[in-house]
Amino acid sequence: MVNMRVHELLDHWADRFPDEIYVSDGDRSLTWNEMREWTHRVGNWLADALQPGDRFCMLDRNSLEMIALYFGASRAGVVPVPLNFRLAPLEWKYIAEDARCTLAVVHEDYAEALTAVVPGVTASVIRDDRNSPLRFADDVVAYPADRIDRDVPAEAIYHQMYTSGTTGKPRGAMVTHRSACANAFQIQLALDANRKRTLCVMPLFHAGAALQILAYTTGGCSIRVVRDFDRVSVLSAMSELRIQLLTLAPAMIQDMVGDPLTAELDFTGLDLMVYGSAPMAVEVLRKAMSIFGCDFAQAYGMTESCAVSTILAPEDHHRALGADPGILMSAGRPVIGTALRVVERDGRDAPVGSVGEVLVRGPQLMSGYWALEDATRAALDGGWLRTGDAGYLDADGFLYISDRVKDMIISGGENIYPREIEEVLFAMEGVADVAVIGVPSERWGESPIAIMVPRPGADLTEQHVLDHCRANLARFKCPAEVIFVDSLPRSAVGKVLKRDLRAPYWQGLARAIN
Repeated sequence: MVNMRVHELLDHWADRFPDEIYVSDGDRSLTWNEMREWTHRVGNWLADALQPGDRFCMLDRNSLEMIALYFGASRAGVVPVPLNFRLAPLEWKYIAEDARCTLAVVHEDYAEALTAVVPGVTASVIRDDRNSPLRFADDVVAYPADRIDRDVPAEAIYHQMYTSGTTGKPRGAMVTHRSACANAFQIQLALDANRKRTLCVMPLFHAGAALQILAYTTGGCSIRVVRDFDRVSVLSAMSELRIQLLTLAPAMIQDMVGDPLTAELDFTGLDLMVYGSAPMAVEVLRKAMSIFGCDFAQAYGMTESCAVSTILAPEDHHRALGADPGILMSAGRPVIGTALRVVERDGRDAPVGSVGEVLVRGPQLMSGYWALEDATRAALDGGWLRTGDAGYLDADGFLYISDRVKDMIISGGENIYPREIEEVLFAMEGVADVAVIGVPSERWGESPIAIMVPRPGADLTEQHVLDHCRANLARFKCPAEVIFVDSLPRSAVGKVLKRDLRAPYWQGLARAIN
C-alpha cells in the first residue's frame, strides 16, 4: 500500500511548512523544521549507540522527547520498545530483558527504579531542569543534526509494542515502517484529519497513541501534548485552545461527561472526537454527543494490527441519531485495504449475524511476535490475524463486537457475552462503572455476576439491579449476584482487567479462564 519509512511523514511537512508549530506542551514549542533537526540529532546518537535492528527501551509520560525518540529511531533503523510507566518495575524488567534492550532513554522519575531491576541497561536520563528545547542527556543534545546515511528499508521493524497482558504475559508485537505508514494513511483517508489543531492525551507507550501521532503528522496537524490525563485540564485545553480533533479512551470520555465544568465551557471549535481501545457504553456516548456537539468516530483494532482495523465513521453516528440507533453498538467497517472475516470454531465462515471469532487481514498487521514463532503462526493464520474477539458482521458489513472470546461465559451450555449485560446495566440511573464476569457454578458450570460502581449518592440495591436485568434480558443472562465496589481495576488505556476480577473465584480450580 505504501513504501515509506516513518520519518518521511515528518519530512514531508517540514519541507512545506518549516516554520509552523508542529508540537507543543504548553511550556515548549517546536516547529516542523526544529523537530526534524532534533530527530536527526537523536537519530545520530542512537546510530552510534546501537546497530540497525537493535532494541532500546523508552520510559516517560507523554512528552515532546517521546515523539522525537520515535522519529529519531526511525532514522537510525533501531527499534523503540516503549514501557508503560504505570507498570511495576519487575514488569519493566520482563519486557526489557525479553526485548534484549541494552539501552534505555528514561525520565528521571523512573531512572532509579528501572536501573535497579535491569542493571545491565545503560540509562540516558531525561531531566526537567535542563536548559534545552528537548531535555535529553547532554551527550544527546551535543550531537550534530546532520542527515543520517543509514539505509532503512520499509520492511524494517519500526517499533516493538508489548501487548497489555490483560490475558497473559505481554508479547512483543513487531510492526514495520510499511505497516505503520499504511495504517496512518488508512486513518487519514477515513477521517480526513488535515491541518487540524489536535490534542495528544492517550499515553504514548500505547499502540493507539503512537499511531495517532503518525496519523496527525500525516495530515500536517499541529499537536498539543498533554503529559497526563486530567479531565479538568483536558476540558479546559479543548475550549481555550479551540482544539479541533482529539482521541480519547472511553473511560476518559465517561469521566469528562460527568463533570459540571462541561456546561461552562465552549467547545464550538471541536470538529471530531475519536474514541477507541475499549468498549464504551451507548448511554455514555449519547451523552457525549449531546455535550460536545461535534462529530464522533470510533476506532477498533489492537496492538497486533498496528492499531486500527475498522472505523465507525461520523456519518454512521449521525444515522444513529435518526432511524438507526442500534448502529452505535457497531465497531464500524474496515478501513481501506482491510478485510474482515468471522469464523466459527471449525474455521468456516459464520453466517451474517452469527457470532464467531473476528479475523483481520490488511497491510497494517504486525510481522509477528518477537522470539515467539509458534505464537506468531497461531495468531497469523494464513495471513489473517486472529483477534481473539467474538463478534458478527451484519448484511451491510458493519462489525459488532460481542466480547473477548476468553471473556465469554458458558452457562448451562448457553453462550453469554458480558458486554450485552453491561450495556443493560449502564442504562440504569446511578451507575458509574460496571463489569460482568463468569464465576464457577456447581449447577451451570459458570454463572455471570455483576461488579458495579455506583455514582455518589446513588440509591442502588442488588434487588433493584436484578429486577432491571430480568426486565431486559433473558433469564439465563441475568447476574446471579451483584457486588458493589468503589472502583474497577483498569489498564493504562481504560480496559477493565477482568482477569484480576476473576482470579479470586477461580483460584485453585482445574478450569480457569485467562
